[in-house]
Amino acid sequence: MRATSIDLRKRVVAARHEDGQSMGQIAERFRIPKGTVQNILERYRDAGTFERKPQNAGRKRGLSEEQLLQLEQEVTEHPDSTLLGLKEKLDLPVSVVTVHNSLRRLGFTLKKRRYERVSTSEKT
Repeated sequence: MRATSIDLRKRVVAARHEDGQSMGQIAERFRIPKGTVQNILERYRDAGTFERKPQNAGRKRGLSEEQLLQLEQEVTEHPDSTLLGLKEKLDLPVSVVTVHNSLRRLGFTLKKRRYERVSTSEKT
């Protein structure tokens, strides 16, 4: 769905505060759902703004850039290391699954008991 325009949000708040209309009347007048009217009015009441809430960027990464570089260097030097061994050697404050996901994101894959970069030239 598209976001409600700032102009419409201002008109909804004005209709409520200046004209004293109910949420149902405002929804009918502007042809928008009553829930949208309620959300706009709550946002204005709580934050004092007409702007949309910022989009959630998701969960933050478990490892910093520095830790990722250390992990990449360690795997390059010791490709036969286990995930648990890497986690303990680098003293990473994350789960083994996070270490695995980080290695995948860095382009490493497990091939016959050792980690190596995925080849982009060979077909599998």
